[in-house]
Formats: sequence, C-alpha cells, structure tokens
Amino acid sequence: MKAEFINQPTSGQYEEKIFDLNTVWKSQIWSWTKFVTKSGFEWVGMFRGEQKRIAIAEKINQIGILTSDGLYILDIEEKEILYFDQKVEYGELAEIPTKDKFIVSEFGKIGIIDENFKIKYLNLEFEIENIVFGKYEEKRLKINFEKLPNYEIIDGFLNTENWKIEMK
Repeated sequence: MKAEFINQPTSGQYEEKIFDLNTVWKSQIWSWTKFVTKSGFEWVGMFRGEQKRIAIAEKINQIGILTSDGLYILDIEEKEILYFDQKVEYGELAEIPTKDKFIVSEFGKIGIIDENFKIKYLNLEFEIENIVFGKYEEKRLKINFEKLPNYEIIDGFLNTENWKIEMK
C-alpha cells in the first residue's frame, strides 16, 4: 500500500476518482494523489485543496490525505472516503509507529485520531505553537515547535509510547 502526491496526470493515464467537497465553501485548488493498492493496482484521487501531508496506517488499511481544505481518510482498496473533516486548521499529519492510528496537529494542539475518527488531544506540559512533524526515530516522532510564552524554537520528540514531548 503506497500513496504519493503527484502533478496532474495525463487524462487516461490512471483510473481517476474525484473527491469533491459537499459544501458551499471550497477552494479552486486541486491536489492529485497516486495510490498503489496491496494488489499493485494504481489509481489517482483528486482532492480539493493544496497538498500538505500523506500518512499510511497499513494495519487498518487507511490512508490520510491532508490538504489546505481538510483531512480525508480513505480506504484505497474500495476508493471510498471513510472520514472527512473540513477543518483548515490542521497543520500536520502522520501515522503512529504501530500503523493503526493517525496523529494531527492544529495550532497549539496535537491529537490522536482513533478508530471511530474521534480526536483525543494530548495534555501537554506546556503551551506550544507552530508544530512541524519530522521523521520517526524508532517510536519517537521528531517535532519542531515554538514553546510559549517566549516563543522559544524547540527541536524535540513526541514519544508515542507515553505521549510526552521530550526536548533534545
């Protein structure tokens, strides 16, 4: 199971599916994501909004697509949206190391999306803003953020075993 943002494909190059928003407000920007299913079938999804992040939760066969218009969680085998949240405040998206849940950031909060698509926000020891997710080092997600109240820029980790922020 794979997914990657691509430029607009040539018509007919892949089977395509448009995931449009059923709302009055929607941007005129589109993003394209190429998916490869477990069987190796390639297809492309077209999503409203500028591309931001992709996360793959292989254990539960779900892929998260974050655009400037919202968060989409899909079953790529069925080519169906399982969940959509039009919150434009989401800044980051990642899967957790066990590949069975997603993590999101929005402004000064980090949340875990459970199997029912409910977001449980972490109780952090201090206030933060401008969160940027990096790569994993084992079960620790590299993060960069500004620690309030002094807006001190911190490089640290989010430990996904105890859900605490660790400073470098």
